[in-house]
Amino acid sequence: MQVQPIAERVVSVSPEIRKPFRVAEVAAMLDVHQATIYRDIEAGRLKALRVGAGKGALRILPAALDAYFALLEVRATAEAAA
Repeated sequence: MQVQPIAERVVSVSPEIRKPFRVAEVAAMLDVHQATIYRDIEAGRLKALRVGAGKGALRILPAALDAYFALLEVRATAEAAA
């Protein structure tokens, strides 16, 4: 059995991968209070990752943020049509 050197086993990270956002960054982006973002995370409207020990820190992946924007857009369109 032949073992590969560690350097060959490391998976390279794609340059297309974007850094996750903090709750404060998302709130600033949308010009809302951070509590609004926390509520939407707790309600399941916005997916987030808990990173770190203890309570941890929440991070929002760009793909989750895109899905959240799509949800907001659909809700806004439906409300405007009503």
